[in-house]
Amino acid sequence: MNDPKPVSVAVLSLFSHALYSDKIKVIGGAERRAYYWLRLLQESGFSVSAVLAHQESIAKDFKSRLSAPWPLYENPKYRFDGHIVRAKGAGSGLMPRLRDKIFSLLNRPLPNAAEQNARLGTAVYHRIEADAYLAFGLTNAANELARFCAAQGKQFIVSIAHEVDFDFLEQPEGKDAYDSKRELKAETLALATFVVAQTPAQAQTLKQIGLPSSKIKLVLNPIPVLALAEQNQGKRVLWIGKSDANKNPKAVLELSKRLPQLEFCLIFGGDFDARQGAEFQDQKNIQIVSGVPPHRMRSYYLDSFCLLSTAFAEGFPNTFLEAWEAGTPVASLHVDPENLLSQNGLGFMASGNAEALAAKLMEWAQCPVATQEIGQRGRRYIETHHNPEQIRIQLEQMFKV
Repeated sequence: MNDPKPVSVAVLSLFSHALYSDKIKVIGGAERRAYYWLRLLQESGFSVSAVLAHQESIAKDFKSRLSAPWPLYENPKYRFDGHIVRAKGAGSGLMPRLRDKIFSLLNRPLPNAAEQNARLGTAVYHRIEADAYLAFGLTNAANELARFCAAQGKQFIVSIAHEVDFDFLEQPEGKDAYDSKRELKAETLALATFVVAQTPAQAQTLKQIGLPSSKIKLVLNPIPVLALAEQNQGKRVLWIGKSDANKNPKAVLELSKRLPQLEFCLIFGGDFDARQGAEFQDQKNIQIVSGVPPHRMRSYYLDSFCLLSTAFAEGFPNTFLEAWEAGTPVASLHVDPENLLSQNGLGFMASGNAEALAAKLMEWAQCPVATQEIGQRGRRYIETHHNPEQIRIQLEQMFKV
């Protein structure tokens, strides 16, 4: 009997349509994971494509620079951060255009947007005609994609993105931190062919919700392991993230003031408000980088003695994995995926204690040999558990029908 034919797979990325080109700067764990999955599936013989959600007003700025080793489609319904954008109003003239502009600036749908947004949401999936569709996170767009797949008889796979995806268990109504409706999350899980967990803890939560074990797939994030020329000799603290409340950049500012003798490098995505931006610019021991192409990120890890995380919630941060691959330990204020920091010795978990975190950063800065040993433990963990070849086999088995 012949092996099942590899399917065509379309991947929805809500967060950054700038992901798929080395020419464009990008930040975001879900985007990096989507990129790795697409690449591994393509190398295995699958036909792959990416659905890029974006804000309509910035599409022209990026369209000329979009390039990728797979077809790119655009879904104009959603902003890159998951919000609904307005559909164009039916009226003409100065007043309707002014109204449209105000709604656009407020990121609000126009009163007559519902019908057009419904068409925009699924038209792109009909165009692609893939056998399987994949989404990251229990978002509004993932729910819409799940319903489309159910109606069309297509395979739908959703991957848990972070712990916010599970907040509906405690608070079943309203919108989550990423503006997704909690009321839709259970339906998205129920409609999925498979639900992918990034960690054993996420898989356990899915079982507790009541999903059958056959539907849950544990797939660790793949990270290519490259050669290291020498031990990490970095001299600064590296922080990577978006300028949103969950990533908690304010805590970095407070740490930099507490530790003026240390240098901080912050790689940001998103925009600050004017006051917050001025505060960061005025802090002399902070270097701000607006974004870094993926193929240049590794040099920043190698030039840093630790990766700092101040986020309140994460899934399994790709930044942690990339730091460990480079032999760089992680210091975290709130997040400790699978207790790898506190119990496996791959870094430091402050459990919300900013004073303890500051003391650990100073200790690491003053003891480079001990810090390097922690980083090497992280690298060995990556080699053992996140080998792309092992994960490729899992993806092949999950997507073949």
